[in-house]
Amino acid sequence: MKYASLMLIFLLAVTVNCSKENDETDIQELLESSWFIGDGSLMAVDDSTNTPGTAGTLLPGEIIPWVRWVRFIERPVTVFFDITVEGDSADVIIRSYFEGNSSWYGFFVRNAPGGPVYQRTIADSVVRKIKCFKDNTGWHIASLTPADIYTIDTDYPVLISEVRAEVSSRDYVFTMTSADTYFEKHQLPIFYPEDTVEVTVICSASDDSTWAFLHHGAGHRPGIGLRHHNRTPFERENTTTFTGTWIIANDSIRITPAVRHSAIDVLGWQTLFGDSLASYYTRAWCLPYIVLQHGEDIPEDIE
Repeated sequence: MKYASLMLIFLLAVTVNCSKENDETDIQELLESSWFIGDGSLMAVDDSTNTPGTAGTLLPGEIIPWVRWVRFIERPVTVFFDITVEGDSADVIIRSYFEGNSSWYGFFVRNAPGGPVYQRTIADSVVRKIKCFKDNTGWHIASLTPADIYTIDTDYPVLISEVRAEVSSRDYVFTMTSADTYFEKHQLPIFYPEDTVEVTVICSASDDSTWAFLHHGAGHRPGIGLRHHNRTPFERENTTTFTGTWIIANDSIRITPAVRHSAIDVLGWQTLFGDSLASYYTRAWCLPYIVLQHGEDIPEDIE
């Protein structure tokens, strides 16, 4: 009897452990394939080129001192999943590192017309948290935080304290004040194709000033292919506040509902306008947003 009891305990432990491992595998596969997660944060901040623009004059309506820059991140990016399963719910922390430290990869900036291109090393940590739940159809995303991207071991840490997006024509306001805030899918930014969005960013850097940029439109859909993201500089209102206008139609989304990826990307002044001795430091919050027509449902986890 004692031997039989021990065998039963052993078999139960093996069964539970195998079930847990299967759950972890299923959750990771879901998050790797979901258009809410996937490689959205990478698509939102990587230009996939090391050649900044060369135009010698300010563009029409340009609101930032003359500068052209691109970020080229080394691939493949290794992603680490820390998954804790408790019954039919799970907490996940996704970690990765964006690196660029070679003649081909890095942050490349030209900050004077006809001037040299300066290269800066990228060493950014990326963290995102997700809650999942399981029903009779499998695992699903319950909520997620922004992907928080920040430069490791910098002397000039950049902080974002608030992001606000407003569509005045329909009294819609989305606000984000922490990278640790969880958003359910219906709480993510939801826009209509005809929306004009006013975005406000409040940010700062230790011992330096900053400039904020909006990345949007990054994503893909079968039959459409990869959507190249747009990057727009904000206008500086004061030392910590930037504002800008985002016209959803410019994302050229032809099929709705759709999930795209955005990033509020704040760069240090020296990163943009320093010489060859300046370093790279940034903070970015990346969050998926939904574009749909009136009356359409929020998309499922996987397209």
